[in-house]
Amino acid sequence: MRKLKLVVLLLITGLYAVNLSAQEIDSQLNEPLPIDEKVKIGTLENGLKYYIRENAQPENRVELTLVVNAGSVLEDDDQQGFAHMLEHMAFNGTKNFEKHEIINFLESIGMKFGPEVNAYTSFDETVYGIKVPLDKEEYLDKGLLVLFDWASGVALESEEIDKERGVIEEEWRMGQGAQDRLMRQYLPVMLHNSKYANRLPIGKMEVIREGSHEALRRFYNEWYRPDLMAVIVVGDIDVNKIEKKIIAQFSKIESKNDVRERTYFEIPDHNDTKVIVAKDKEAQRTMVQLYHKHDAHTMKTHEDYRQSIVHQLYNSMLNNRLQELTLKPEPPFIFGYSAYGGFIGPKDSYTSMAMTQNNQIQASVESLVLENERVRKFGFNESELEREKKSMLRGVEKMFNEKDKAESDGFVREYTRNFLKPHDPIPGIEYEYELYKKYLPSIKIDELNLLADKWIRDENRVLVLMAPDKEGVVLPNEDELRSILEGINTEELEEYKDQTSDKDLMSKLPTPGKVIKKKKNKKLAYETWKLNNGIEVLVKPTTFKDDEILFRAFSPGGWSVYDLADDISASIAAEIMSESGIGDFNRIELDKYLSDKMVRVSPYISELSEGLSGSTSPKDLETMLQLVNLHFTKPRKDEDAFNSYINRMRGVLENQDASPENAFRDSIGIIMSGNHPRKKPLTTDRLTEAEFERVTYVYRQRYSDPSNFTFVFVGNIDKKTFKPMIEQYLGGLPTVKRDENWKDIGVEKPNGQVEKIVRKGTEPKSVVYLNYHNKFNYTWEERMNLDLVCKILTTKLLESIREDESGVYSIGAYPRMDLYPEKEFEVIVSFGCSPDNVDKLIDGVQKEIKGLVKEGPSVDELAKAVQKKLRERETGKERNRYWLNKLYNDRWNGDDPALFFAYEKYLEDLTPEKIKLAAAKFLAHQNRVKVVLMPE
Repeated sequence: MRKLKLVVLLLITGLYAVNLSAQEIDSQLNEPLPIDEKVKIGTLENGLKYYIRENAQPENRVELTLVVNAGSVLEDDDQQGFAHMLEHMAFNGTKNFEKHEIINFLESIGMKFGPEVNAYTSFDETVYGIKVPLDKEEYLDKGLLVLFDWASGVALESEEIDKERGVIEEEWRMGQGAQDRLMRQYLPVMLHNSKYANRLPIGKMEVIREGSHEALRRFYNEWYRPDLMAVIVVGDIDVNKIEKKIIAQFSKIESKNDVRERTYFEIPDHNDTKVIVAKDKEAQRTMVQLYHKHDAHTMKTHEDYRQSIVHQLYNSMLNNRLQELTLKPEPPFIFGYSAYGGFIGPKDSYTSMAMTQNNQIQASVESLVLENERVRKFGFNESELEREKKSMLRGVEKMFNEKDKAESDGFVREYTRNFLKPHDPIPGIEYEYELYKKYLPSIKIDELNLLADKWIRDENRVLVLMAPDKEGVVLPNEDELRSILEGINTEELEEYKDQTSDKDLMSKLPTPGKVIKKKKNKKLAYETWKLNNGIEVLVKPTTFKDDEILFRAFSPGGWSVYDLADDISASIAAEIMSESGIGDFNRIELDKYLSDKMVRVSPYISELSEGLSGSTSPKDLETMLQLVNLHFTKPRKDEDAFNSYINRMRGVLENQDASPENAFRDSIGIIMSGNHPRKKPLTTDRLTEAEFERVTYVYRQRYSDPSNFTFVFVGNIDKKTFKPMIEQYLGGLPTVKRDENWKDIGVEKPNGQVEKIVRKGTEPKSVVYLNYHNKFNYTWEERMNLDLVCKILTTKLLESIREDESGVYSIGAYPRMDLYPEKEFEVIVSFGCSPDNVDKLIDGVQKEIKGLVKEGPSVDELAKAVQKKLRERETGKERNRYWLNKLYNDRWNGDDPALFFAYEKYLEDLTPEKIKLAAAKFLAHQNRVKVVLMPE
């Protein structure tokens, strides 16, 4: 009796504690979400808002961003495309920077257009961003002056406006094709009488070509005003000092009176289901998209935040189920996705979509609907929820662990969203981590199971089918699609069974080997360990990220060692074996086992090598090494995985012949390989050559000899605990000692000048590919010189072909270098343009090349290219990925690691004359391939 009373007392006490905890949680749900105290936010008297945060990653850099709460949806009819055009014009002259001085200044300090200098225009906003080094304070001051000029001093000179029209038309031209034509069919249906449907940021070309200068200036004067702007500064800075600079500079912008109201446009509701079948003769994919539109979810309180966690759990769990369907031998779709999230403007959407085969449209629609109905009818399982909670918390924990190593650009994106959508909170990762720990345990399965009824409704529903207009492909019409939605039988629907395994990843640990030799490179702070089974391990501990370890393993061989008959089987073997699972776990079971771990291991087989790559956190390092061991010792043979991969890949390939760009790429590949039989493009016919037994044979053979593998590990590594793991899981691999290398399969690039015109497509657009190639001395110095030549040539081409000729949107010269099987280089120049301008622009490229070969670069051109390389390395060497690639490349290329210390000196000693000689070597020869895509 006393025991019974004690049990009752404990139960009552436990229930009281649970209820008290629930009451405490309930009382906190109405609390507002705070703003991260590490960001300083203020508003000037003129209405301009600013966000400032000190952040030391990357070091010696600051992100400077101007956000304008105005985009294409605010354009008048005579301005369609001018919000985007203004973004272009901001780089073409301002009050304090004439013509192209902004780009010249930024390039002179090593910043590249694109990664570090860029802008974008969307429906509701225009955002400008630059990254500036902090060697000198004048760089920061000048960078802020650039933002100030964009906010209030864009010149908008008539001559520059007219020159930029051609550039924008070329940007529009490159976007033309099947995807654009399909979008223009379904967007008016999806957005249903909304202004968004008629205000695509690229605009109307008749307005771009002929719109008045005054209409462009009117948009700038009306919408670029301080009450619609924010300045965001994040980087290795003094916050108070930056605040004073912002106040002093941006307070000069005067407030505007009698301004137009900043309207926020609706996407009207509708009670019915809208259906659209969009088809196109050049469409490469068959896609089904089902939208359920809702008013946007806001996040102001703890309750809102908690609800967003519930949404994330639902999204992840359903997508896990959809992923499992793609692993069936005959999957209902190639790829499936379903989630609740942001849509456009004031709407969210619960969206389900699938990429499918041409003959599986009905099956894909039914599968998407049935999986949603399965949740609505039976709900999720407790086991799914608990697994996803662990996975989610582990992901947030990783972000928390990396809080002091987070990159500045991530904070810029957060603050941009917060300014544009004030309901998008910025409480900071420390606070968010606590919210996850507090609220995740309290979320019950019933809460998630209620969402299906809330999200999946007949009203505001849109079904979009995008498909090829192709002979032999029968597409359902709109009424038939409606019938599929309304006629799906859910009576025989069964509850989802959560397929898991309770086995250990490794049933028996391998017998450890030994590190028999160590070699230290003190200057570069890494060690090379030799194991008794022949494996070499390069280990570089770093402090760049607290929760990151990267690795790469490689061995010479690859698919080159097999005959032509095994070409397809060998080239896809690693992908198929990845989908087969490992050891005693199939892929579904393995994914669930690893769901709460930060681990990725991916095998690959390329032409000349095979290997593995991946990442982990220090916490999950042993699991990653176990997976590595199992890829060698217990690869899983799974014919279902083979059939699933083949069926999905067939769907990917079945429409590729319709694509002009695909035909263009295939032609380039055939020409550059000399029409080698082993370099033919993959087609549905060639896919039939793959054989399951050969796939498994190739994979097992490639990984049967660990002794000629080299492993590179970089990251937060404790060598004392790391070494025993390496000895156990890598040292415990079998000793084979097979002497093997890659084979030269005999691919030869064409000599002399080769030209081909590919006529494909209906749009009035062309793409030009120029390839200058030859043998060369594959030294470190020559590779540096080739990269510099391409950087200099790219700048020249942008200035002459884009800015002066207004003939292209983008153009560049790109190097490629190969050590094996032969020492060769390529310089590739590519661009898109009007078919009418192809010959003229190719002549312009040739003129720039001849000028570079004859005269070399100017001192200023060389200085800019050198600065770009120095800045690339300055930030790169503070990242694990940089060191992983360096150690790998040094070993694969046979480079002396000490060349790392010769880098700056080599660049400092370069002269225009040296680059002139290099340009002649790389560009003044007869080997050139010219391939041009022209419309039919």
